[in-house]
Amino acid sequence: MYVNKMKCPVCGVEFDTGRKEFSGVVTCPNGHTFTVIDSNTVIDCEIRDWDRFAKLPPSMQNAVIEIIQSGKIPEDMKTLMRRLREAGIVVCT
Repeated sequence: MYVNKMKCPVCGVEFDTGRKEFSGVVTCPNGHTFTVIDSNTVIDCEIRDWDRFAKLPPSMQNAVIEIIQSGKIPEDMKTLMRRLREAGIVVCT
């Protein structure tokens, strides 16, 4: 069993979700429902600057495209995705 502590943004109560994934809809013991998004999750990403993206090595290009398609950022790719977002090459919400 997985234990992930959450804190309700409405009432402030801390509770265990018992779920492996952080993403999704969660309900606290007091009945408040809220959505939690994992920091490894990206929603609605797109490549904005194709010219600069094309200058990346093909292996990195493929990795970024896989991340965008899957919606999940592996731990070893977080730095790359952060830098691409900061440079405006990739835009994610």
